[in-house]
Amino acid sequence: MKALVLILVALTVSFAPATSRAQEETVEVKARKLLETHKGSLVVVTAKGLLKAKTSDDPLPDREQQRRTLGITIGDDGLVVVSNSAIDAAVGLAGQQAQMNDKVVTIQSASTEFGNVEISYGDTTLLRGKVVRQDVEADVAFILPDAAEVKALNKKFDKVDLSQFAATAEAADMVVGLSRSSAVYGYMPTLVMGRITGVFKGERTFFVTDAGTAQGVPVFTLDGKPVGVTVVRIIDGQPSGVLGTLSAGSIQVMANLAREAAKAP
Repeated sequence: MKALVLILVALTVSFAPATSRAQEETVEVKARKLLETHKGSLVVVTAKGLLKAKTSDDPLPDREQQRRTLGITIGDDGLVVVSNSAIDAAVGLAGQQAQMNDKVVTIQSASTEFGNVEISYGDTTLLRGKVVRQDVEADVAFILPDAAEVKALNKKFDKVDLSQFAATAEAADMVVGLSRSSAVYGYMPTLVMGRITGVFKGERTFFVTDAGTAQGVPVFTLDGKPVGVTVVRIIDGQPSGVLGTLSAGSIQVMANLAREAAKAP
């Protein structure tokens, strides 16, 4: 009988670590599958434009701007969402002071007139796009690829379906953020695993996560439902420097408004 008890104890001890390892691998496998599923929807957007600013005196000279950021394809039409402040240098300039010749002036208003916008899909595909809608306070902008180029290439888009958003996501849930590396690593798809650390419910819902590490990062639950996209919190028109993952449901509503704006003459 003693021998049987010892064998059972030994089996319990030897099997426990194996079970833990299997569970850990399951989480990792889910994260890798998410990256594989959605890597085609992760795009790199390069936006060029002219920064225009009116001041308390004469207007400032127009300045050429070029910004590059991560975007996410969210529709069969190729609609891309980005963090607005990542492409628009005008955000937060109103009320700031600037040097013009030998005097200091106050900027009253500023805007970016976008010219050439390019969308890179992580392969050899490069499409021109147009900024069709910006929401400064929510810090999101929507870019639609050129329809003629899409048709010519017969381009089919991988997308993140925001309508399947994680409605029950809450603090302590494990999440995965997807991104692309810098040019140093060839913009390869990357992931960050973390948890939701808090949920802010105001006019819009923002998730605080340690997986939303940069602007434009889409965040998912382990079962593949989108939580939202990471943006900069805009407070009283000024970028706070603090990130928040804007809920996928809110972005879906704004995306529909962007599509309507794109149809306008």
